Amino acid sequence: MDRTREYGTAFAVAVVHVVLLSVGFLILADQFSFPEILRATSQERLALFREHQALIVPAYYMMGLSGVTQIMLAVLFHQSFARPGSTLLTGALVAGVLAGAFQLMGFMRWPIAVPYLAEQMAQAPSAEMQGTIALLEGLLNRYAGMVIGEHLGFLAQGTWTLLVSLAMFRGRLFAWPYGLVGLVLGVLIIVSAFEQLGGPFEVIGFLSAPVSAAWLGWLLMCGISLVRTRADAQGPKFFLVSALAMVVVMGALVVPAVG
Repeated sequence: MDRTREYGTAFAVAVVHVVLLSVGFLILADQFSFPEILRATSQERLALFREHQALIVPAYYMMGLSGVTQIMLAVLFHQSFARPGSTLLTGALVAGVLAGAFQLMGFMRWPIAVPYLAEQMAQAPSAEMQGTIALLEGLLNRYAGMVIGEHLGFLAQGTWTLLVSLAMFRGRLFAWPYGLVGLVLGVLIIVSAFEQLGGPFEVIGFLSAPVSAAWLGWLLMCGISLVRTRADAQGPKFFLVSALAMVVVMGALVVPAVG
């Protein structure tokens, strides 16, 4: 069966996914001290949020929409491999859909719930009321952000990446280097998910931004490989040009994340 249309759709969705997260990240890094602001006090976070709300809200909405594109990617990759009944691919589909759902729930608190809390904080008549609002925002940040968006989201994203990468070794759709790079990134994403447990795990916090950026580069290269795949599901060969392109694309996304 000719699945070139599905391959092209997967590539287009991968591009949209990368753009949504990259542009959103750059706006938030510039206007909201992201991601460091997530570990600041509630008072600091809400004050800065209110100051730049006009840009922060659409940026977070863009990143929230990446949850939808993640779900679409999980379905499109599942269909592209075209192996009905595969336990590995079924597990990848479930993990990919969960990753998108967790991501969507984590990001969407910012355009809807946080503006209300920021407004209430600005209008609070007493220090006691401000403390109550700060407690509510801190709880929302830890549950919707750290538990759902980051911990569960990274676990599901890492699992999807691992399972999809393993599937790459079992067919002709992708050259083996895509699977190898994906396995490394999947493990690193899962490891970075444990930062939210605190204590000794806080030292791995530096992994999150660069690994997520490298993952976007890998995903984009997977999309490019798919769109170049033949109708008989034979993926393109991985030669020097492909290797250089992967290094350049991943590096171009990692540099802003660590800068």
